[in-house]
Amino acid sequence: EHGLGHSNRASGLRLNSVACVALPTCALAMAEAERYLPDLVTKIEGILETNGLQDEPITIRMSGCPNGCSRPYVAEIALTGRAPGKYNLYIGGGFHGERPNALIRENIGEATILEILGDLLGRYARGRELDERFGDFITRIGVRAEAQALNPHQP
Repeated sequence: EHGLGHSNRASGLRLNSVACVALPTCALAMAEAERYLPDLVTKIEGILETNGLQDEPITIRMSGCPNGCSRPYVAEIALTGRAPGKYNLYIGGGFHGERPNALIRENIGEATILEILGDLLGRYARGRELDERFGDFITRIGVRAEAQALNPHQP
């Protein structure tokens, strides 16, 4: 009746995406979030479809600054804004927010984000166990531990 029927037919990634308001609403924001995340999710959905993961629920969160109003630090995939078009990429949180993620790369643009996610999502498609969530897979294969070793000051 209100034209909302299509929203439940979105990808598992899109249905589990959250962004803070960021630019231009928040004075703390250093990068886009709410206005940019839908476009980025569309590009990641292409990677998911290529790997047969289009229906897989994966949490992704984006904040325009490190304050983390969208709770990015517990998502399976997270981005926090550092400058216009530049983000820190975090991977491996718990699907339900029960485990913090790990910083993978700092101050990167869209091309690098998509390249890294393309690699990791491809590995996930090929090597996941039955009913294994993306964040759990990242933890199991050691990506989180490797990232934490490279970023020792991160919790």
